Amino acid sequence: MEAVALAARNPGRDTARAMSQENVEQENVRVVLEGFARFNADEGGLEWRLRTLPEALATFSQPDWEYHTDSRDPDTTIHRGIDAVTRHFANWLEAYPDLKTEPVEAKASGDKVFVWLRFSGHGAGSEVPIEMELAHVITLRDGKWARTVEYADKAQALEAAGLSE
Repeated sequence: MEAVALAARNPGRDTARAMSQENVEQENVRVVLEGFARFNADEGGLEWRLRTLPEALATFSQPDWEYHTDSRDPDTTIHRGIDAVTRHFANWLEAYPDLKTEPVEAKASGDKVFVWLRFSGHGAGSEVPIEMELAHVITLRDGKWARTVEYADKAQALEAAGLSE
C-alpha cells in the first residue's frame, strides 16, 4: 500500500524506472550482439580466428561463463569456465572454418537476452554447407556473458528468457 501511495505522489518515478530498465535491456542486447560480431570476425582465416579466440571471448564474457548445449543435442553438456567454452568454440571452428553466427532476432528481459541465430559455414574437409537456426538465452552479469543456454525450440527459449513472441 505504501508503494502505491509513493507512486501516486510521484508518477514520474515509475516512468523513469521503466525507462531505466529499457536502457539496461538495450545495453544488454548491444553487448550480446557485439559478442557475436567479435566471434564472427575473420581478418586472417582459421589460424587467426583460433589464435585470437581466447582474447575475443574474454572481452565479453565472465571467467566462470557456462555454456549449456541444447538438451536434445546427442553430445549435450555444460561447458564450465571460459577455457572450456573457448575449446568448445574452437572445435566448431575447426569443423567449420568459415562458421558465422548471424543474429536474426534479439530482445532482452532484465539480465537475459534471447537471440535467434542462423549458423552457416562449410565443412573443413568436405566443403559441405551447413545452415541451421537455434536460440541462445544469454544471462549477463556486470555487463558480460555469464551463462548461455542453447534451445532448438524458439518458444521454449523465449519462455526461458521471460519473453513471448
